[in-house]
Amino acid sequence: MTELLQTLNERVKALAGDWSKYTIVGSFLLYVVGYLTLRFHLTAIGIGTDLAVLDERYLFTGARFLVYLVSAVPNLVLLGLPVAALAWLVHRLLPVGARGAACRWLLAPGRLTVIGIVFCVGMIQLVMRQCFLLNDLLLAPALPLEPAWLVRVALDERAAPLFFTALVAGCAVPLAILWGLRGAPAGSALAGFGRGLLAFLAAVQLLLLPINYGVLISDKSLARVASLGGWPLAEGAEAWLVWEGKDGMTYLVRDRERKRSLVTIARTEVKQTEIIGFDRILPLIFKRPEGRAG
Repeated sequence: MTELLQTLNERVKALAGDWSKYTIVGSFLLYVVGYLTLRFHLTAIGIGTDLAVLDERYLFTGARFLVYLVSAVPNLVLLGLPVAALAWLVHRLLPVGARGAACRWLLAPGRLTVIGIVFCVGMIQLVMRQCFLLNDLLLAPALPLEPAWLVRVALDERAAPLFFTALVAGCAVPLAILWGLRGAPAGSALAGFGRGLLAFLAAVQLLLLPINYGVLISDKSLARVASLGGWPLAEGAEAWLVWEGKDGMTYLVRDRERKRSLVTIARTEVKQTEIIGFDRILPLIFKRPEGRAG
């Protein structure tokens, strides 16, 4: 009994030590993800901030991204079930000999690596990098005409979760291939280089995931305010709180002629903040009727 308790005590201590390491690593990853998300979100809407390299908001933003990522898993399962059912049906309908030949051809390590590389390059170049085209949106005279599908994602809150789920699925494909190749010998330097390249491209996809979230999904609703920190608005003007910084607060102001500007007021001069509603700002300022709420 004494030996059992001693063993249990040692295991608890080891688990506590490992848990501390996991917590540090997890917090660092959340911090990096939050940094990418927040920085590219602010770049997309076009405001400068007083954010430092070390800021607790990165951690909170990373946690929000993680929650959104986890919430996309059920959608991913629902989308994956029909694909898996179709693959199973095709597998069952093929003759045994053709089935084995197809599996050997598709699952050959070298060919699988090439397929993964081509898939990653296509996802990065044609899909995940496209979010860099959306910049300075709050003061832009119009949304970019191309790519039209990306503009739809930015404006439509129903399309955004589906798009993000597709991005998660796209990131899962190279990871699944790398997992399948983990036990297969490289065989040559070229094959080893190919796997290294595939791992690098998979890492790039993972880094682009929070960037797409920050540009296309994060914080698309802004608080509509009755005044600029207590200072009255001009007649016919509207204002939204865009950013609360350490030194100042930034507002988007639209006058009666629909001209937009960004105004930053020092925190010491802000008397009060009266929020009167929340608006999905991009559909609103680019004349889409579903933008206003509250």
